[in-house]
Amino acid sequence: MIKVSADGSFELPDHLDPASWVEITAMGYDPLKVQLKDLRSVSAINLNERVGQLNEIVVSATRTDRSLENLPMPVTIIGKSQIQETGGMRLSEVLREQTGLQVIADHGAGLQMQGLSSDYILILLDGEPLVGRTAGTFDLDRLAVSNIERIEVLRGPSSAIYGSEAMAGVINIITKSSQHVVSANLDARFRSFNTSDVSADLGLTKSDWSVYAYINHYATDGFDLTPEVVGMTQSPFQANTGQVKIGRKSNKWDIKVYSRLYRENSTNAMEVREGSNQRLVDMQGQRNDLNLNPTVSFRPNEHWLLTLRTMSSVFETEMLSLFQEDDSLLDRQDFRQQYHRSELQIDHQLAKKQLLTLGLGHLIESVDATRYDDKNRFDAGYMFLQHQWDPTEKWNLVSGIRADIHSQYGRQVSPKVSAMYAFNGKFRWQASIGAGFKAPDFRQLLLNFNNASSGYYVFGANLVQDGIQRLQSQGLVQQILLEPGQFGALEAETSRAVNTGFRWNIHKDLLFTGNFFLNHITNLIETAPVARLTSGQNAFSYLNVASVVTRGLEVDWNYRLSASLQLSLGYMFLDAQDLDVVAKISNGELFTRDAQNRTRRVTRADYGGLFNRSRHSGNIKVNYREQHTDIHVALRGIYRGRFGFGDLNGNMILDDPSEYARGLTAWNITLHKTLSNGLTLELGGTNLLNQLNTFDPTNPGRTLFAGARIPLHQLVKNN
Repeated sequence: MIKVSADGSFELPDHLDPASWVEITAMGYDPLKVQLKDLRSVSAINLNERVGQLNEIVVSATRTDRSLENLPMPVTIIGKSQIQETGGMRLSEVLREQTGLQVIADHGAGLQMQGLSSDYILILLDGEPLVGRTAGTFDLDRLAVSNIERIEVLRGPSSAIYGSEAMAGVINIITKSSQHVVSANLDARFRSFNTSDVSADLGLTKSDWSVYAYINHYATDGFDLTPEVVGMTQSPFQANTGQVKIGRKSNKWDIKVYSRLYRENSTNAMEVREGSNQRLVDMQGQRNDLNLNPTVSFRPNEHWLLTLRTMSSVFETEMLSLFQEDDSLLDRQDFRQQYHRSELQIDHQLAKKQLLTLGLGHLIESVDATRYDDKNRFDAGYMFLQHQWDPTEKWNLVSGIRADIHSQYGRQVSPKVSAMYAFNGKFRWQASIGAGFKAPDFRQLLLNFNNASSGYYVFGANLVQDGIQRLQSQGLVQQILLEPGQFGALEAETSRAVNTGFRWNIHKDLLFTGNFFLNHITNLIETAPVARLTSGQNAFSYLNVASVVTRGLEVDWNYRLSASLQLSLGYMFLDAQDLDVVAKISNGELFTRDAQNRTRRVTRADYGGLFNRSRHSGNIKVNYREQHTDIHVALRGIYRGRFGFGDLNGNMILDDPSEYARGLTAWNITLHKTLSNGLTLELGGTNLLNQLNTFDPTNPGRTLFAGARIPLHQLVKNN
């Protein structure tokens, strides 16, 4: 065996027979056999990327290192090359091009997976949860792309090992680490709307130690889809990210300390009406996010691995609204969330084909905000147990269960069982059945909010009775819409889900994967109007009312037509319905008006399901490497079908053709070339045909970009 260094270089021993053959292998690439005499005469060797990259190692699915090929659950890997092909600067721009994922506007760039919203998707950074959500949405634009090594997408409920917020699945973002003695890179990218993204990283490796440091600056002027209205659709903002990763690894010990700091400043404007007067307001926003994650692993022998990890995070936001004419205060909102988790994970190799994992943990979460009367705190303890077993060469089984004890919602148990059967070396079928849960958050329980510019109120379920009584005593309530006494302690949302599908390597150049899913959620927490105010606005609160089903399929074809040309196709069908609405339709309780303004009952054929969900979505991707110039071209078409944007006829459901936003296809292209000195240049554009939809404020229209990656260490070495 010939040793290869981290940068891909190697030395051949002189005593080898020139007529002998050498097989070159690398994870994620097809093996290549070369005769030794030919190998000595070339300066570089290009391997063909394996279709589907089934040998990739996945961490998020089982919290242990497992090959993607042997996982009995639907997992997708987005590698470095795929990330580069998108030309994305923020995480939202990468994920929107993936089959089955929808980026939507919901208090930032939110994500949908299998028809479930961002509230139900756990976002991990290097295996640790990221906190700081607005109305349940984690804003994907908080994460820079240039230091991401790969992204793992785990579909289906994962509460059995991750707990709350993982009912729909998990997104695990793996950032880069130091892999060379010395490495230094500079990235600079620029695009439309005066947007820039500049980053630098430095890596050092010596003996058992490694250090990686990364800094990123992002700035944009934002964009405006409604110039006739005061204010920008996307606020102009600047964001800075810093990350440091320190590690020391020996035969038995592996010590890591990861830290990350994110700071963002934004500006915007709006118009406020006070009686017959209109006043302009300047808005200034700030977000800060600090994470510290130390981890210690100890392997006393080949059968045991003990890992102690802690995670501390502080997330802060501040929003200041001032009248332009005199800088007087309209509104100020402050929010501070603190999160700390400690966890011990024990992995024991019971036998050659059995691995048992036990986890014990405790977390503390507190929130102090302008809209909450007091500082509020949650405490929770949990334990999870997982068994991985390969009884035969064809079977692979993973079973697990997690128990949570929470200070607010009590006890919760979440089981999951997954299995895969390999019919042969080319075709594998997998299936998983699991249960998930999501605890009510502080907003749903304890919020005490009054929108100063619009005049509506929102009370958490625990505060709604006192809040409505206070408004009544002030003479602000015109009509009670729902009896406040029926509100109170919220139940945790629970889900039952089935995922089943296949991986079929039809031949070495063609991979076909499919996944069928069914999610049934009970006790879904919804917003409901409690009282109509004398101002004409409403007071809202939260209650468990709905039962929701999402079902459908996701399929992907990856076909390598030649060494230079690869074609990919992806498609998702989604059916998302509120079963309470379906029952009312069946009972003849819902009505609408026809074209002649006549009242009639709503039929099942009228009902379009949940809002903001596209029944059909898909993508087509063509990757081509021009042989003579070595320019890589990635052309993609991303389709999102029509979706319901709101209720226009007043019956609170999606049932009228006028309530749909049209579907559209965005055509994107990226060209990049790496020179002999390691310098990489890129050029491209997204939404080239400038397809716009006013009901999708995450889409700015046509965007052009250019960028370069400069490997400073390699340039210095060559000189």
